[in-house]
Amino acid sequence: MWALPALGAALLASFNPILYKRLLTQASPIVVVWSVLGLALPLLTLSTLASTPTWPGVDGVFLLATTGSAMLNALAHLASARSLQSTDASLVAPLLTFSPAFTVLLSALFLGETPGIRGLLGVGLVLLGAYWLNHGPGDRGRVPFQALALKPGVGLVLLAGLMWAITPVFEKLAIQHTFPTSSRFTALVVTGLIVILLTPFALRHVLQGGSPDLNSLIHRREWLLATSIAGIAPAFGYTAMSLGPVGYVTTLFRLSAVFTVIWSAWLLREPGFRQRLPASLLMVTGAVLIAV
Repeated sequence: MWALPALGAALLASFNPILYKRLLTQASPIVVVWSVLGLALPLLTLSTLASTPTWPGVDGVFLLATTGSAMLNALAHLASARSLQSTDASLVAPLLTFSPAFTVLLSALFLGETPGIRGLLGVGLVLLGAYWLNHGPGDRGRVPFQALALKPGVGLVLLAGLMWAITPVFEKLAIQHTFPTSSRFTALVVTGLIVILLTPFALRHVLQGGSPDLNSLIHRREWLLATSIAGIAPAFGYTAMSLGPVGYVTTLFRLSAVFTVIWSAWLLREPGFRQRLPASLLMVTGAVLIAV
């Protein structure tokens, strides 16, 4: 039941690195992230109203959880976007697949969701596939993580992955503390808080001479596509988190890396597709073990 919306979110999110990579040639990371999420708010509001005609009740846990999620999400979005400026999208996206291992551990500690053997095996295969995707011929003779560390942007994307390993725990807690339960309302609140947190910094950038960045973005087809995805994908993602174990759900989210590798070779002409394809298939196998 939860696997389908999780896969839907993964498929939509797989286009983000491609779109952001192109947008970042025209604007700074903070302007791109802020403008995309800001324009997505009306879509999220309409989606929330369609599923929840009246706003649900919330409590203090909800407020703390959404605030924590928004703060970490804002930093993760910026770190991921900045890493895309210096690193191939087909390398950035797979590195984010390391985060489910942390999420499974955190959800077991704080949510009481104990993973089964098959689920843990699936997570392990996804992580192994992610490592394989980043271990190319040029890395021979080096310690594996040393080889990764030598690539630009790796530190930032690993930081983003770690933060995105924590945010699902906050988001699941927030969903559980809406009355009646509303995953889309939670998605709307978290996204709104991210935009609020980024607004002072984005406006300062624009006022200090970055306004051409914003003007150039609004005329780009990629910007409209990115905002549409940002307004639709959270509805799938938060629904999946409300229905399934958060550790497994977020692992399926990381399947977006497989699609991103394909889109990167097709749309951006990035090298390494043939070497990364077997690793992508390994990740799919792991995701199937998690979902069944």
